[in-house]
Amino acid sequence: MVWDIVSKRGRRRRSCCAHAQLSLKPGWLLFFRMAADNSVLLGLVEEFVSGQVDSKSEKSIVNVIHCLSSCRLSLTSSQPQTRGRGVQLLSQVLQECYSSLSERELEVLLAFYENRLKDHYVIIPHVLQGLNALTKCSVLPPGSAVSILRSIFQDLHVQSLMLAERSCVYNILVSLMESKEEELKGLGADFIYGFVQSVDGERDPRNLLLAFQVARNIIHRGYDLGKFVEELFEVMSCYFPIDFSPPPSDPHRITQEELVLSLRAVLTGTSQFAEFLLPLIIEKLDSDIQSAKVDSLQTLFISCMQVFQTASEGVESAGLSALSALVSCLSRSVLNSDSEDVLQVFLSLVLQDCQHHLCEPDLKLVWPSAKLLQAAAGASYRASLIVSAAVIPALLEQYNNETQVRSCLSLTNILRTGLDAYFFPNVLTSRMASQAVSLFLDGDVSFLPENAFPSQIQLLQRKKQHLWDSSCHSFTSRQVEIPEIDRLLVQLEDLSCTGPHLFSYTFAAKCFAGLVNKMPAGTHRIYLLPKSHALNFRTQAFTLLLWVSKALLLRYHPLSTALTDKLFALLSDPALGSQVADGFCVLMSDSLDVLNRNCHADVRIMYRQRFFAENTTKIIQGFNSAEQEKKSYYLKALSHIVSNLPRQVQLTELPVLLPLLLEALSCADQAVQLSTLSCLQPVLLEPPAAIRNQLEALFSRLLTLTTSPAMKVRIASLQCVHALSRLPEHMVLPFRARVLKALAVPLDDTKRLVRMEAMVARGEWFLLGSPGGR
Repeated sequence: MVWDIVSKRGRRRRSCCAHAQLSLKPGWLLFFRMAADNSVLLGLVEEFVSGQVDSKSEKSIVNVIHCLSSCRLSLTSSQPQTRGRGVQLLSQVLQECYSSLSERELEVLLAFYENRLKDHYVIIPHVLQGLNALTKCSVLPPGSAVSILRSIFQDLHVQSLMLAERSCVYNILVSLMESKEEELKGLGADFIYGFVQSVDGERDPRNLLLAFQVARNIIHRGYDLGKFVEELFEVMSCYFPIDFSPPPSDPHRITQEELVLSLRAVLTGTSQFAEFLLPLIIEKLDSDIQSAKVDSLQTLFISCMQVFQTASEGVESAGLSALSALVSCLSRSVLNSDSEDVLQVFLSLVLQDCQHHLCEPDLKLVWPSAKLLQAAAGASYRASLIVSAAVIPALLEQYNNETQVRSCLSLTNILRTGLDAYFFPNVLTSRMASQAVSLFLDGDVSFLPENAFPSQIQLLQRKKQHLWDSSCHSFTSRQVEIPEIDRLLVQLEDLSCTGPHLFSYTFAAKCFAGLVNKMPAGTHRIYLLPKSHALNFRTQAFTLLLWVSKALLLRYHPLSTALTDKLFALLSDPALGSQVADGFCVLMSDSLDVLNRNCHADVRIMYRQRFFAENTTKIIQGFNSAEQEKKSYYLKALSHIVSNLPRQVQLTELPVLLPLLLEALSCADQAVQLSTLSCLQPVLLEPPAAIRNQLEALFSRLLTLTTSPAMKVRIASLQCVHALSRLPEHMVLPFRARVLKALAVPLDDTKRLVRMEAMVARGEWFLLGSPGGR
């Protein structure tokens, strides 16, 4: 925990009986002695403390706060209820006259109240009321904000308090953030952790508005989130999307819109949340609740600009997928005669944010803008027309004036989105395919508007290290004949084998593979492996080999076996082995941009099962014969293959593969570990006999991975351990003590998601074999 177990004054929590001999510091005694004896005042205090009156005494004393020496007996009473009434009176008086206190008086009062946070629980509500009043003072002593927060975060479990007391805590935070912000920022991530612990589990809408206000201040005012970015996001995002219906007679008049807007301001307030927010939005878009979908779409609209700032490919991919899904959804909306076109409205906002970046001299945001526009344009025919009409003229004008690579990449990608057969009849597509070939091979721009462009733009030529992408042809229908295809393939082969840029040679290989996949049966013009440049550009040659292998595998082409055999042989290559192993994920998983049914690729059913059946023996033999340092490549390839198989196939083939999968769990490569765990976890829900005979080895490896440096590996291993608790009791009971001891470690993990998985798994194992257990 952030705070020390002992407070800065060295006082530890005292038992109730110790308060009977409560000692006061000299400063507090001085405070009491500041006023003369007053029998009337003493009588009023005694009436209040004894419970005879409430507000009467408070109003009578409010102007003579310095005469509160009369409270001394009640504040030092051995009875918690009496002490509580004394603190209550003092707090109520402070609420009326806190603005008139001096800094010296505040020091004494704060010391008293902070110490009372360790007192009996019946006193705590009145203590928080007093602290809430004191934190509103404009003359708070230096260091007091840190001292107050340390006392609250250390001595209180906020969520165990009543509603009003929790509200006091949040109001204290709001007040201190207004008056002592620099002090709070000086706490760094410690303040974030204390707030997360305090708000975790809050349910009252009134308090949630306060909590959202604190979180919004943290984000917008530049507080250091440190290593608690994910924790802050988790504790806030658990309320998303807001589903709140206020009661008809609600005196507080809190609306769902207030809560939604407050939470949205938090979730979209920083790009640090992007990698967590975008997957959450995509998940909630599948909800059956209409309000949840609306909230998700509106939140997506606010946060989609984070794509410009992300440094993660995963976040970027999720954001672009979400944008495409949103445009697709809006494209299907039904329009009334008197309603506006919501797609046109939304795309106008996207164009407004992105279009001007395409022509900026520094070009820093050209490519992110092009990606956003491409994702939007590719979602529907209407979206493609709207985006293309707005963007292509500007891009062509930019190309006419500039020779920057990114402008041309933007142009070719935007053009590609309009060629989907991604919406057009076959006749029109044949014409556009011919025009596109002429554009890419010959630089013919005569069909483009105004014909005011260079006569030879040479999009497929290498000029000054600038390479162009022409994968649009892989989107056309198989019935569309591509003119001059042999010439196009030669150009693409050269580009994919010699290009120095990852983007260019990868997309050239994808385009080549997309065309090969659609070639008529019996065509002999299929490349096994490029012969030229292979030694100087091995990575490029492998990339082309991988995508052509996938193209042929999808259509059950006879040559696919020869190509995949080359891939298996390359697993033992010292330079390419790891890259080849990762390539099996490309080979077995769905491709989003090419070689899928939406792009009219020739995809046969059950191609994964066929590939697995034909190559399992090769993997096992290759692993057994490989040198020790290269065995991990075979394990990585196997984990990618198995994780993409249907579950029923996994269950059937598990007895043969289990020894290798257990070996993969011991591999140092975290990608191998995660892929293997994702394969094992669903299988463990209904484990076959092969698993039951390997429990000792399985438990040893899984429990070790619960402390892996990778958070995703820790979570996946805990999920597998949880799944094993569902095996027959007599089989897993011998492991119970060992599992409980091992799971005690991730209970204190730094990541909240890991702690949650550990808590759930340990709870199931704790109940195993006990009366009333499962």
